[in-house]
Amino acid sequence: MNSLIKKSLCTMLAAVTALPLFYVPVSSNVMAANDVVVNTSSTKQTIRGFGGMTHSGWIGDLTAAERETAFGNGADQLGFSVLRIPIDENKNNWQREVATAKKAIEHGAIVFASPWNPPSDMTEIFTLNMSSGGGSTYEAESTTTLSGGASVDTAFTGYTGTGYVSFQNPSGSAAQFNTILIGSTGTKNIKIRYSLPSGTSNVDVYVNGSLALSSVPFEATGSGSTWKEKSIQVPMVNGTSTLKFVTTGTGGPNLDNINVTAFVQDTQAKRLKYDKYEAYAQYLNEFDTFMKNNGVNLYAISVQNEPDYAHDWTWWSPEEMLRFMKENAGSINNRVIAPESFSYVKTMSDPLLNDPQALANMDILGAHTYGTQYSDFPYPLFEQKGAGKELWMTEVYYPNSETNSADRWPEALGVAEHMYNAMVEGNFQTYVWWYIRRHYGPIKEDGTISKRGYSMAHYSKFVRPGDVRVDATKNPVNGVYVSAYKGENNKIVIVAINKNTSVVNQRFTVQQAVTSTVSSWITDSTRNLAAGSPLQVSGNGFTANLPAQSVTTFVIQP
Repeated sequence: MNSLIKKSLCTMLAAVTALPLFYVPVSSNVMAANDVVVNTSSTKQTIRGFGGMTHSGWIGDLTAAERETAFGNGADQLGFSVLRIPIDENKNNWQREVATAKKAIEHGAIVFASPWNPPSDMTEIFTLNMSSGGGSTYEAESTTTLSGGASVDTAFTGYTGTGYVSFQNPSGSAAQFNTILIGSTGTKNIKIRYSLPSGTSNVDVYVNGSLALSSVPFEATGSGSTWKEKSIQVPMVNGTSTLKFVTTGTGGPNLDNINVTAFVQDTQAKRLKYDKYEAYAQYLNEFDTFMKNNGVNLYAISVQNEPDYAHDWTWWSPEEMLRFMKENAGSINNRVIAPESFSYVKTMSDPLLNDPQALANMDILGAHTYGTQYSDFPYPLFEQKGAGKELWMTEVYYPNSETNSADRWPEALGVAEHMYNAMVEGNFQTYVWWYIRRHYGPIKEDGTISKRGYSMAHYSKFVRPGDVRVDATKNPVNGVYVSAYKGENNKIVIVAINKNTSVVNQRFTVQQAVTSTVSSWITDSTRNLAAGSPLQVSGNGFTANLPAQSVTTFVIQP
C-alpha cells in the first residue's frame, strides 16, 4: 500500500452515547443475552501476535518514545508483538529499518519483512491487461433465458445462488444473460464461474445477438462440484446488453455465474524478469543476512507485497507466483510468506496450496483483507491442505484512512470487530495493521494512542504470543461478539464486543477451568482501556454488564 491509494472500505457507524459499566442485576434498561460458554478443551489456532508496520521511506520511522508505546506492555502502551518492515529495493536504505526492529525484538516481538520491488535491474516493463473494479455478478440460474435443452440444475454442490445452468446438448444449447447493465462503452472483462468434470468444451459467445468470440475453450475442473473461473473480454456498449453462451459440438460447462467489470490496459506495469527469479531469491537472502548481522533475526520473509494490486510496485500473476514458489522459494534461508494478496483473493493462493512443491516451500500463507467480506474470511482449502502451515493477516487498515479518523467512536469499535472476525471466522494467527503511527492508525501523529489503538490493545495486551484460541459462544445475542483464548498457567482471556446502543447483561461460563479471579478492562465512548471493578465468581462463571458500544477484555486467573 502507499499514500496515493485510498482503500476506504465501509461506511461509518452511527455515533451514539455509550453507557458506563456496572455489574448489576438485569433491569428493564438492560438487554439479557444467552450464556457464553467457553470450552477450554476445544482448541483452535495458536496466536503469533498483533502489531503493525513501519516504513521509514514512506512516512518516517517511529521515534524512540513511539517504539516504547507500540511494543511495550505497560500502562499507556499497546503491547504489540509483531512488526512488519519493508525490504527496500536499494540496499543503501536497509539500515534505516534496524532501530525499530531491534527495539521490537527487545520487547519480545517477532519481525518479518515484505518487498515492494526487486532491484531495478531485475524488473521489466510490460503491458498488463486486467479487470478493474468489483463489477456486477449475474447468477446463471435466475438471470438467463435458456434454450436448446439447457436447464437449471442442482445435482452438483458448491454453486452460488440457488443452482447453475447445465448445457444438455452438445450443440445448440444456449444460456442468454438478458439484462447486463453497462455504464460506459468499451471492452469488458467477463469472469465466468464454471465446472466441468472432464475434457474440453468449446462455446461461442454472442453480445447483443452478434458473434463476439468463437469456440472459447473451457478446460476440465476435475469434477462437477469443483468450480473454477475463466475470463474473456468482449466489447459492450452503454446501456443494457445481452450475453449468450452456445454449445458448438463439444457440450458446455456447468455455468454458475458471471462477473462483469471494466477491462483496462496498463502499458507501464512492472514485473520481475523471468531469468531473474533465482537472483531475486538470493537478494531476499542478502536482506535476511544484513538484518541478522545488525541484531535483527527475522521470523520470516515475504515474496511480494500485494502482487495483485501493484499499481505502484511489482505485479505477479498467480502463475508467476506459483513458478517462483515451486522453483526458487526453497532457496530462501528463512520462513517464506506468500502471496500477501490485496483482498485475500483465493485465486492467488489456491495454486500454492494445490501444488505439493509450492506448498512445501511456503511456511506462512499471508493475506491482506482490504475490502474482504467477512463471509470470505474462512478458507476451506487451507484447512484441508495447510497442515503445518501458518495463516497470517499481514496488512490492513479499517474501516478507512480518512484524515484524523482514529478517535471516532463508535467507528473505532469496528476495529475490534474486524479483529474478532479475523480470529474467529478467518482463523488467522496474526493481525497486522498498516503503518503504526498515522492519523488513522493505532498511534496518532502526536505519539499518543488512538481509539483505534485502544481497540487493538484489547487483544494485543492480553492475548500474547503462544496463546491458543479456544471455542466460545461467538454471538450470544445480536450485536455481541465474543472470542476466548487460553494462555500460560491456565490464564483465560475473553474479548467481548457490544455494538448495541444499550447495555447487555452477559453470563460467561468457563468449562474445564477453575475460575477464581476475574479482572476487566473497558473501552467505550468515554473510557480507554479503563480497569473495571473486580467481578464476583459464581460456580465456574461470572456475569457482567457490557456497556453500550464497547469492547471489554476479561482476564481470568485461576
